Amino acid sequence: MPLFARSLPQVALLAAALAAAGLAHAGPADDEFAAAVAACKAAPKSGTRYVAVTGAFMRPVPRADGGVVARIPIAAAVTLECERDGWVRGTSELPQPSVGWIRADLLQAKAPTLASLNADYAAAAPDQRKTVAERIVALAPYQAPGHQLLIDTLSKAGDAEGARKAGEFRDRMLSPKPERLSGEPKLLFVVERGYAAPLARIGDDGRLQDADASTRYFPPLRGLYFFRRGGADGIAQVLDVALSDVTGEAHVRIAPATARSDDARGLATNFPATSAKPVADAAAPAAARKAAEDALRAGLRQQKVERAQIERALKAKPDHERDLGMELHSFEAGSAGPMAIATVVWNLPVAGPDQVETSVAASAILEGDGKGGYRVVGSQSSSNGGDMLESPRFFDRLDLDGDGVPELIFQVGQYEGVDYQVWSRKGGQWKKAYQGGYVGV
Repeated sequence: MPLFARSLPQVALLAAALAAAGLAHAGPADDEFAAAVAACKAAPKSGTRYVAVTGAFMRPVPRADGGVVARIPIAAAVTLECERDGWVRGTSELPQPSVGWIRADLLQAKAPTLASLNADYAAAAPDQRKTVAERIVALAPYQAPGHQLLIDTLSKAGDAEGARKAGEFRDRMLSPKPERLSGEPKLLFVVERGYAAPLARIGDDGRLQDADASTRYFPPLRGLYFFRRGGADGIAQVLDVALSDVTGEAHVRIAPATARSDDARGLATNFPATSAKPVADAAAPAAARKAAEDALRAGLRQQKVERAQIERALKAKPDHERDLGMELHSFEAGSAGPMAIATVVWNLPVAGPDQVETSVAASAILEGDGKGGYRVVGSQSSSNGGDMLESPRFFDRLDLDGDGVPELIFQVGQYEGVDYQVWSRKGGQWKKAYQGGYVGV
């Protein structure tokens, strides 16, 4: 099963954050952390408070220069564990599950709302209105009135430069634009469950190479071209860098959505790969289904799978929780004409108590032959046991090289993560041009 963006346990994320803050478990820093936690456990306190400011830093130890675990957004709930010396220790689910210390004066008993903040703004002295307006924008970053209030407040205070920057921020939030960073090569990203990860770099010669996940591709609010089902479908905008520092991924929203969505799945680039519109899969013709099943049978026979198990695999309905069963996708592929992509993944019965579970997989790429039939123009099959699992599923399609035929992207499930294959059509045959972009442990 794909583990995209959730492959590291939260404890590992926290450990990575501590390490980034210079507080990996070693020496005095470790002792300070342990002492603070012990003191908290000795005097526990329950309850919930809410972040009252635009963002509150959560720290691994209760001091202002103690590093950073996370930046907790305005109105986020903090479940208390204890309170001491002007600090509270607690947990928060936003922007991801985190535990640490926050200054008590940055929290309040009730969550701020637009109504309460607008009332605060009306009652605030002129020199305090900027702060309140910033909180309104932080609470409702995709609503125009708050941005305009901040711009007007800055203008009235004579801060023309501040008003200009606030206007730019408004435009980025309300009308995000895709961008290619200075000196950056063409890049292909994969978007799954509302997270983006770099899949590959695209060279001037069209070749795909490793994207180098350690490179910082995700400055906050960056826009990327978003594609699904072969066509352009809006903008994917980076929401934060909380995950990218640790796992090479970032939260993204698909504008005009205002948050990450588990349904967001597709491809993204930093260049306009196509202006075509997305096209949903068509119902597979009977000829395509028969040719696909025959091709998958042949692939599974190559892996020495018994006939009865092959037929069970082909008849099983797709089980996406366990990543089993057969899938068939049918669509028009530009100048290549009608196509069908078939994949099957199946777990074989364990032969004995000392045997590991074996998984078999096969995939086939088929094109219409112009006579109502379909021919196989690309295929692969594999048999894997134990930790060596590798099972490809069709993910999406996108014309990356501008030749009028989309490249085909397969997601390859592995033991504790996924990577991706890109297949390209050359000389009437489909061949794997690249495999990489691993996401996982």
